[in-house]
Amino acid sequence: MKVSNYILAIVLIFSSNYLISQEKENPITVNGNIGLFFDTYNYSEENYATFRPKYPSNELRLNANATIQIGEYLSIPFGISISNQKTLYNLPSLPEENLIDFIQNPRNDISINPEYKWIKGYLGSQTPNYSTLTTGDTPIFGIGIDLNPKKLIFSTNYGLSQRAIESDATFNIVGAYKQKILAVRIGYGKIDGPKFTLNFVKVKDDINSVINTPLYDDPIEGITFSPLLELKIKEKLVFKTETAASIFTSNLNNTFTVNNSFIESLSSIISINASSKADISHVSSLEWQSKKFTIGGEVKYIGPGFIPVGYRNIEKDILDYKLKSSFKLFKDKTSINGMFGVRTNNVQNTNLQSTKRVISNINVFSQISDAFSINANYSNFGFNNNEINNIIRVEMINNSFSLSPSYNFQSKKISHQINANGSLNIFDQFDALSNAFVATKSKNFSVNYNMMFKEIPLNINFISLFFNNEMPSSSIKMSNYGTTVSYKFFDKKLSPSLGLNLANITRDNFTTDHRLGVRLKAKYKINKKLRFNVSYRLNNYKYGSSKPNAITNEHRMQFALLQNF
Repeated sequence: MKVSNYILAIVLIFSSNYLISQEKENPITVNGNIGLFFDTYNYSEENYATFRPKYPSNELRLNANATIQIGEYLSIPFGISISNQKTLYNLPSLPEENLIDFIQNPRNDISINPEYKWIKGYLGSQTPNYSTLTTGDTPIFGIGIDLNPKKLIFSTNYGLSQRAIESDATFNIVGAYKQKILAVRIGYGKIDGPKFTLNFVKVKDDINSVINTPLYDDPIEGITFSPLLELKIKEKLVFKTETAASIFTSNLNNTFTVNNSFIESLSSIISINASSKADISHVSSLEWQSKKFTIGGEVKYIGPGFIPVGYRNIEKDILDYKLKSSFKLFKDKTSINGMFGVRTNNVQNTNLQSTKRVISNINVFSQISDAFSINANYSNFGFNNNEINNIIRVEMINNSFSLSPSYNFQSKKISHQINANGSLNIFDQFDALSNAFVATKSKNFSVNYNMMFKEIPLNINFISLFFNNEMPSSSIKMSNYGTTVSYKFFDKKLSPSLGLNLANITRDNFTTDHRLGVRLKAKYKINKKLRFNVSYRLNNYKYGSSKPNAITNEHRMQFALLQNF
């Protein structure tokens, strides 16, 4: 995008905010914030010629999140996050300098979502979320609409879910085909409440969108269809059930066809060949909810060939039984949230071995007194994508424990706050190179002490962190110490701060690396709604024997102009 267009966009946004603010009784109101950010970065190195900079040398960003309210019913929320940086990827051709190419740059994010009574539109970046088994976590850039007059439901979204990326083995860039998603649902009820809907989602790669074939990535096409029923049986009892079917073609370049009259009848909807699979899945849940007590259960089955094309990843060939509950005790000072379940994989014997394991999570928070509280958490989960190709196989199991006490107390002139956290993570992940599971154990302990002075606007913070990560073939140990001092001048309009940080990092049998960080920061409140921030950060890294005599120095300056309205 041309610089003149970039400047014009900034001027228009600030001008609109100024004009609207001049008329106190104007039926058009704007609420939100806008920020203009400029960052500079440079570095120097000694005996480390392959050092890669962490940031671009100069970056200009514009971020805005606001809602324009016109009258009682029309609202237009919008979000803008744009940068002067080019994409990090190799594209099939250089983008032309026009608005559409600029806003489709993966570094930028623009969305406009006008809403009038029962109509809501989506322009730009959006993430359609229809159901558990169809679409919910894949962002797209395109258009969409939700219609919910009385109890009629109609939604559709269409857009780009993956931009074409040229592969480059030299830089280990796998590449990707351009991909688009179409999602449609129709039903009866309320979008955010009880309803019955029929959901349809289709995804397709454009095989002509790249010059070089992506590495390890075949062009795909798939559809998913599901009826969804969400029913409030009683005021506090909710039942939800969904059954879905999918047809997924994992390689559009596969030339082997399937001779079947029924399959041929589907050719107008989806391309089908020898790489295509069809399967089903189901999920049902029943939950009773109240302010102080909740209990519910869920059953989920995912077939080995089922693909919910509106989700990036899902664990397949599993059968889950889950029970979850939450309740509050002791005048709501203690809350307990928990989930317990059993997961069986390889239900359809698609692999040589089946497993059954417990999946669970429990969180306990208790405000023991006005000064002391404690939070404890345990979770156990796993994931695998049922792939036999080790290059793209993902399989992992994680157990996590954490304990976080907090203590506050008052002296005559200072408010004191102490927070601590200790955690243990045991993580097993399949390693493609060794064709075996690799166990990782990490321990973490941190303490944060904050002093807030009552008679003067002075805050002093101390932090320390200790981390130990052990794997069969390597280990990392780190100790980190830091302090931050902040003060306020000129009737609290100017808030400078100084932060110092020292870290010692030991890898395997090498001698210790030392990292020194310094951060100077200042915030100035120009008026009630306009603020200017500036910060400088220095990172000095002296390596041990892992990189003999290597030293890096990084300098980063950041400027920000922030406007609330």
